[in-house]
Amino acid sequence: MARWARSRARAAAAIEAAAPAQGYDSQSAAEYGQRCPICLDDVVGQARLSCEHMLCAECLLRYVESLVNQGKVAAEQLACPLPSCRTPIATNALAELLRLQPKGDDVYQRLLDFQAQRFEPEPGDDERLVNCPSPGCIKVLVPLSLVQERADVSCPQCSQRFCAACAQPAHAGSCEDAEMQRMDPALRRLIAQQNWKRCPVCRHLCERESGCNFMTCPSEQCKGETYFCYLCGEILAASDHASHYEGFDGAIGLRGPFGSVCMNRREPDSSLPSQPPPPRLSAVVRGEEEGSIALRLTWADHRSEPPTIYYRIWLSVPGSKEVHHYSAAARGPYYDIPKGLPKYIRYQAAVAAVNVNGIGPASSKSE
Repeated sequence: MARWARSRARAAAAIEAAAPAQGYDSQSAAEYGQRCPICLDDVVGQARLSCEHMLCAECLLRYVESLVNQGKVAAEQLACPLPSCRTPIATNALAELLRLQPKGDDVYQRLLDFQAQRFEPEPGDDERLVNCPSPGCIKVLVPLSLVQERADVSCPQCSQRFCAACAQPAHAGSCEDAEMQRMDPALRRLIAQQNWKRCPVCRHLCERESGCNFMTCPSEQCKGETYFCYLCGEILAASDHASHYEGFDGAIGLRGPFGSVCMNRREPDSSLPSQPPPPRLSAVVRGEEEGSIALRLTWADHRSEPPTIYYRIWLSVPGSKEVHHYSAAARGPYYDIPKGLPKYIRYQAAVAAVNVNGIGPASSKSE
């Protein structure tokens, strides 16, 4: 069987395994006391799902066609339309229904194509889906050994030769060198300046805005299931969140994932954080109670290595010696000052970043 056809069959089998059996019902809809949940009229065609909900055959066809048009073809998306139910609809029931309706066979073929495009091999299958670099072309099932060898393969649809590892046109040398040659010089400078790193699985650029060196790739291919070290680029498991950054011979202290060392990078960086730009203060309404106004401190863009763990905040009134001290984790884009401050007074704020090595210089005061 051709690889593309095999991926379609395996995708349909995966949907089938996730859904219970269902099909048509010859009994009257009135015996079930149900109306079609889509058109809210008496059921015509009587398509009964395994969850015992009945729909008009034509309504179900239009419902499935709408899902296919939106690319919603996963098992949890091909489900009973009732929000309180959402039982998966088996592929064999859809095939029986769609092929008996006008346009049904076309919708069913498009459904199989979408499922094949979204299909992902199981970890033990020793295969990987790779996008053909030709515009608008297909994904190709490639043996994992060819991906690891960074071998060139041919697309069975358009015959384009491309690298199995980086999914780019066939090239000489390493994938990294070929990518740098293709890349715009301005983008190369920006990547170096911002210290962006690539996911070791899908090669998407990842930016660590805040937090530790244990990264989760959010790309469409990885879907938050790939973890890697921002320092060395090694693929990690969820359980490596702490162990990858501690415990090797000669480690200087237990610096953890916020530090500058890991199992593969053992030269610590003792730098303090750089000086951040001044923050911005604004008044925001919180809640629906009258007078529920909060003072919000918004960070300016600031990156430093080793990564910032939290900020120290000094809040004062111009011309007054009174200073309020706060600490805020460097996770979100802002920090709301706790309740208790007098309202309708002009305040100023300064911040300083703190990493595993200590505190850096304070910013100038906000305007």
